[in-house]
Parts: sequence; C-alpha cells; structure tokens
Amino acid sequence: MSDVTEKLGQLDLCFMVDETGSMGPYIETVKQKILEIIHTIRVKELCSSLRIGLVGYRDHPPEDTSFITKIFAFNDDSDKIQEAIVSMYADGGGDGPEAVCDALFDITRLSWREKASKIVIWMGDAPPHGVEPSGDNFPKGCPEGKNWKTEAQRAYDKGILIYSVGCFPEIAAYKKAVDVYKEVAEITKGSFIPLEKANLLVSLITGVAESELEKLKIEEFVAQELQKIQAESPGVTLSESDIEMRVSSALKEKGMKRKRMRAETVATSAPVEEADLELEEQEIQQDDVKEALRQVRLKKLVEDDEK
Repeated sequence: MSDVTEKLGQLDLCFMVDETGSMGPYIETVKQKILEIIHTIRVKELCSSLRIGLVGYRDHPPEDTSFITKIFAFNDDSDKIQEAIVSMYADGGGDGPEAVCDALFDITRLSWREKASKIVIWMGDAPPHGVEPSGDNFPKGCPEGKNWKTEAQRAYDKGILIYSVGCFPEIAAYKKAVDVYKEVAEITKGSFIPLEKANLLVSLITGVAESELEKLKIEEFVAQELQKIQAESPGVTLSESDIEMRVSSALKEKGMKRKRMRAETVATSAPVEEADLELEEQEIQQDDVKEALRQVRLKKLVEDDEK
C-alpha cells in the first residue's frame, strides 16, 4: 500500500444526535446496533483506522435543564464506544427548536485527525433556534450567540462532511427545519437524507461510511496525479480549471468510478426506503474532482506544517 493510502486510510465518524423525547426510536436503534455498525465499517479494506465520537444535544434552560450538549471524544475502543452510545436516552426538549447551533459548535472543535476522512451523521427532527416563524422561545437564535451557518462553514473549512438525517414525521411539522438540514449538508459537501423508519439507520450509516471510504481511493489517485502534474511543470502556475481538467482526464483514462447511495443523487424531501440506501457505481463528476483536490490539499497543508 502506498504512503498516500496509509495517510488517507483513516476514518473519524461522529454522531451528532438530538436526544430529546421524540428521538427515542432512532436512539434505541443506534444503541442496539452500534457494534454491528462498527464491525461492518471496520471490515472495509480502506478503513485502516476507525474512531467514533458523539455529540448529544437538547436545549438551553429553562427549556431543558438536563444538558445543552454532551461530548464523547473520539475513541477506537468498541467497549467504550458502546458504553457512550448506551448512555444516550431521549427525554425533554422544551419548545420545538433545539440547541443545534451548540452541537455544531462542538463538532467543529473535536480533536479530528487532520489526515482522516471526517464524517458527521447528524440525526434530528427539529431546527435550530432563530429560524422558525413561531413556537420558538429563543426567536433571535442561540442564546449564547452561536450560529448554525457559521459553524457549518467552519466544518467545511476543516474538511468535515455532514450528512444530515431529517427524522420524519416530526421534522415536517416545522416550516424551516428541512431547509436548514439541507443547507448544512450542502455547505459541508455532505448530503441530506430524509428518514422515517428507524430500522434503516444501520443501512444508512454503513452506506455513508462505505461511500466515503470509496472516495479515499479517488483522493489517493488525485494526490498522485497532482504530484505528477507539478513534477511535469516545475515553476509553472497552472490555472485551477487546467488542473481539474487534467485530473478528470486521468481519472477517466484510469476508468475510476465512485460509489454513492441512491438517496444522495435524488433531490427529495420524502423519506427514503431501503432501496434508496443501496450503493451505486457512478461516473466521477466535476464536483467530485473539486472536492478530492480540496481534501488532498487540506491534508497536504497539515503534512507540511508538521515537517
């Protein structure tokens, strides 16, 4: 295995979970299936190292006095991961919107490995404060001044992809919730997945992980191709469009494709079914090339800083 593959073959996967009352079925499913999920991800050949973290959230006092957010730092020990997941329970919540801004704030400040593939699976059924026209006891937004859009952009800048799982039917009761979930996913280059059946979470989570691990193959090739381009044109500054074109051409010549869930390619707000979570082999698009180049450069910057 090449040096590039070894550096890119790490996966940091964080669950960001609304722990208020209505999320009970989803939380129980993850608690029951977490070891199955971990095992399925670990046997994927590209995942040389898997760590799992957790950020749970409820709301600010006086809406909820139990906790605003709680963090389980990244860990690779299955027993400790299971212990943290089992400690989750659905309760409380107060008004409709929840402390989403605070959870996103915590997400961007976790100890992500710089060279790892960084994935968040956000499971919730309510919007952040400050977006709904009514029923929000903090209508001006997070009482601590945190902003969901700012934190989503911060996640993007760190190379963190957020897959937002909107849990139906509860999320449909809000006017702006789905829009926010979609925008967070769009900003971070993740995907929005509408879900109504908790039993589909295992397929969804493992599908996301496998899809992202598949992208590591593309990143490895892109990193090598970028080095080749630079070696062939010393002292020459190529435009970004030229680099993208040459990389795209090399990927096509190599016959490389990528896998992604059907649900990622269909713009819908209707809850997905099992078939929507199946992985399909697809042609690599220009956006895939741009994202691969971005991720490779982010990791290269870290590598250079460490020298």
